Amino acid sequence: MKKILILFTVLFSFCLSVFAEYKPIPKELSKQYKTEIENIINQDYPIVINKIDNYQKQALSYYNDIMRNGYDIGKHVSLVNMAELVIPAADIDLYAKLMRITQEKYLGIKYLPLGTDSVVPMEDFLTPYFKDNNVNSKKLQCIIKYEKKKIKILEKYLKKVQQIVPDNY
Repeated sequence: MKKILILFTVLFSFCLSVFAEYKPIPKELSKQYKTEIENIINQDYPIVINKIDNYQKQALSYYNDIMRNGYDIGKHVSLVNMAELVIPAADIDLYAKLMRITQEKYLGIKYLPLGTDSVVPMEDFLTPYFKDNNVNSKKLQCIIKYEKKKIKILEKYLKKVQQIVPDNY
C-alpha cells in the first residue's frame, strides 16, 4: 500500500511540473492580450451569473417540491450536487475559453482541456498572465463570490431537508 501511495505521489508531482512552466506572452502582444481577455470576461460575465441564477432557481424548485410533497432522495441528491458540483463549476467554460486563447493564440501551445470540475487549476495557470499583462480580473473574483453566496443559500435548503430525512435512510 505504501508503494502505491508513493508511486501516485511521484506521478502527481511530475504532472504538476507540466503546468508549472511559465512562458511569458511576448511584449508586443501584451496590450492585445489584455484587451481580448478583458472583452471575453466582460462578455461572458452576465452569462455565467445568469447560469448560476438558473441553477439556484432549479435548486429552489427541488427544495420546494421536497417540502411540499415529502422527502425524495433523488431531489435531495440533486440539491447536494447543485451545491457541491454544479454551481462551483458554473464558470468553468469561461476559464476554459480564457485558457484556450492564452495557450493557442498567445503562447503557441496546443490547448488540452484539464480533466477537472474546478476552476482552481485554470485560475492558477492564468493568474501570472493576468498579473504580467495587467488584466482586470475583478469580475472573475465577483463570480466566485456570487457562487459562494448561492452555495450558502443551498446549504440552508440542505439543512432543512436533512431535518425531514426519514430514519431508514
